[in-house]
Amino acid sequence: MTHVTDTAELILLPSLKAQSGPRGGLVLTQKFLNGVAQYAKTWPGRVTTLVQLRADPTSDMDHVEVMPGETTTPLELRPASHEALADRLRNAAAVLGFLSPREEGLAALCRSIGVPLIYTSEYSPRTEKQIIDATFRNPLRRWRRKLWVASAERIRRRELRLAAGVQCSGSPTYEIYRHVNPNALVFFDNRVPRANVIGEKDLVRKLEDQARPRPLRLVFGGRLIAMKGARELPRVASELKRLNVAFTLDIYGKGDLENLIKEDIVKLGLQEHVFLRGVLDFDTGWIPLLKERADLFVCCHPQGDPSSTYPEVMSCGVPIVGYDNEAFVGIVKHSGAGWLSPLNQAAPLAALIARLDKDRAEIRNAAWKAREFAAAHTFENTFAARINHIVKLSRLPQHVKEAHARAFTQRGPQSSGQPIQHRLEVAQTD
Repeated sequence: MTHVTDTAELILLPSLKAQSGPRGGLVLTQKFLNGVAQYAKTWPGRVTTLVQLRADPTSDMDHVEVMPGETTTPLELRPASHEALADRLRNAAAVLGFLSPREEGLAALCRSIGVPLIYTSEYSPRTEKQIIDATFRNPLRRWRRKLWVASAERIRRRELRLAAGVQCSGSPTYEIYRHVNPNALVFFDNRVPRANVIGEKDLVRKLEDQARPRPLRLVFGGRLIAMKGARELPRVASELKRLNVAFTLDIYGKGDLENLIKEDIVKLGLQEHVFLRGVLDFDTGWIPLLKERADLFVCCHPQGDPSSTYPEVMSCGVPIVGYDNEAFVGIVKHSGAGWLSPLNQAAPLAALIARLDKDRAEIRNAAWKAREFAAAHTFENTFAARINHIVKLSRLPQHVKEAHARAFTQRGPQSSGQPIQHRLEVAQTD
């Protein structure tokens, strides 16, 4: 890597807010900190995060408190006023922000001081409306919130027209925003490093076991909340029981639907099939479990959030069967692995699983495709591609950009993230 002076600074303005910790530090998620550290490994200069504070904790499960000087990259509190923020950003080589109506005016601010701003986007308007439908029962609240979505989208598009570029998590927002800003990149969020993708020998051994006549091992992991479709899981399991499929369904996670799911398991007589397993540590519990004891991941997301769950599960050689939300449709389109079923309909999803149980060779073929997709979109690959995109749009010196581009190309597609662009171009021409 070609390093330059600290004036070649990348400043991150994340949507994630920090809390004040009991020891006087800042409480953030380990997933976020890992991502920032990965940026710093590839960016040719300093990476600084400016965070805002919030009083209440998020629903994430990997909170950690970091003290000043403990992180490999600097953490600062974000200046409150536009004037103070402009002074802090003035010497940056690039700024990476989150595309939100709450950032209205940020693109104009960055343009006024000559600093390239690259936005990150996650939810499409369609997904936001689906989340509203899944979360709120009151029709008046739904209507009001959908009005807000329409207003927010107008602001986002105005911001994008002034920004230097946009990085889209998943294909749904890419398909929208590439027409608004020509410097658009698609990526698939994934926190599994290359070294943790399931090995070929381990996958062969696992699939040989899967070919034996035994119950199908189904899993789900995530927050047990409405927008993740968690309560659909017992309904799918009940249909599988009715179809006389031999299976187990292990559910991992916590959330406000947990007690209702427990009640559903008893009410539907699923105690011998469905089990609530709580929360596992991602690296030491969840990933090993997927590699060793999971045949299919059941995903009942009723909306298209670009969940990192998709490539993370696939990195363990576990294909996914789920509702055809727009994010999962994009994953299946790009990977060739996985099966789509109509949104919010448990019976067709169960029938699909029943068919796959009788044709496990199809599951095995999808497991190999899932591994291939995940290997092309590892944690390192994804962040390398994102940094390469930012470098191109930054105001780093031209010789630094050229040196970075050469290094990015020489590392090859397995470490550079190039398959992201390659796969997208292929999909667009089909």
